[in-house]
Parts: sequence; structure tokens; C-alpha cells
Amino acid sequence: MDLLRSGKTSFPKTKSGSKRECFGNAERRRDVRFPCAWRIRFVELGEKLPKTFHLGKCKNVSERGLKITSLQPLSRKAVVLLEADLNLFAKHIKTDHLLKISDNRILAEVRWRHLDLDTRLFEAGLEFIEEGKRKEHGLFVTLANVIL
Repeated sequence: MDLLRSGKTSFPKTKSGSKRECFGNAERRRDVRFPCAWRIRFVELGEKLPKTFHLGKCKNVSERGLKITSLQPLSRKAVVLLEADLNLFAKHIKTDHLLKISDNRILAEVRWRHLDLDTRLFEAGLEFIEEGKRKEHGLFVTLANVIL
């Protein structure tokens, strides 16, 4: 019986037990990740003016975004103001397309997040917001500009 017609398709599991790698070891990511361990500060932007920055660590960076870890969870799809040494980023990726608030502050959007049960740290994948979307994110740009 043809597995595709029967609807009983089966995908091989990875070493971790997930079914994410359905077609061999092909990489699904569009951009190369550069491992790092840079300190960052971040604050989630929303309707209220945020009170304080939280500390975190950038674990990897790519042309489209970065992975961070911290003690503070982030909301899915939240817009985040990141404060980091962008000169470190520039050694690995182009930074001229990023929506910069200042020399060391950029905007990003949370794409995924979870709690690592081994480390008890929250992990999040953030996608950089591009300069071309400044008008579309005008409220967040305004909020980011008033945060000290």
C-alpha cells in the first residue's frame, strides 16, 4: 500500500526525537548562524512604557535574527528593543538594514520562545525588524526613543 495515499506517512526522528528534519540532514535555515556569547539588554515594548531593561545573552546571530537566553520570558510576537554592541554583530552580518534606534539599539520581533528545563533559562528567537518598516512600526520607534 502506498503510504502517501493511505495518509499514514511516517517521518524519521532526529537524535533528539523530533520530526523536524523530514528529509535527511538538510538544513532548513536560510541563513548561517554564528555562535556567540555576547551580553545584551532588552525590553519588551507594548502599550505601557516599560520600566527596566533585562539582561540576557546572545547565543547566535544571523542575517535575519538572533537567539537569546535570559531569566525573563518574552511574549510571542512582541516587539523588543535590544541594546547590544552592534560592532560585534557587524563582524558577522550586515547591519545597515536593521531598524536602529541609536548606535547600540535595534528593534526585533519575538518569533519563538521556550523554557529550557535543563538550564531553567528562557530562550527566544528574535527576527530583526528592517529599516524599511520604520513607518509601519512607528509607535514602537516612538516608545523606544523615550526609554533611557
